[in-house]
Amino acid sequence: MKDASKLVLFTIMAMSIVSLIISMPTLIVTMLMGINYLALRALIAVIMGTVIFTIAWVILNNQMDKELKKIDKELAEHKLKMEQLDKEFVERQQRVADRFKNLR
Repeated sequence: MKDASKLVLFTIMAMSIVSLIISMPTLIVTMLMGINYLALRALIAVIMGTVIFTIAWVILNNQMDKELKKIDKELAEHKLKMEQLDKEFVERQQRVADRFKNLR
């Protein structure tokens, strides 16, 4: 489910970028030609595209931050387990070395 929501956010971001690519030149041309009605509509499209892109970016960024924190937590847990296993291994090695010394 999480992958699907990321895909939807990427799609929304791509659509808003396409909207901006189309509406920016339209805004510039209509302003230069003095067509105020179309310029206003193009300006609204630019603003909406920017707002939608920003919202999708923030949501996606928050999701990625949460996943990174989760991965960092799991990594810290695995690191602790590895340190514990290393200590146990050193203790076992020491016991085996002591047994061989006692045998001689």
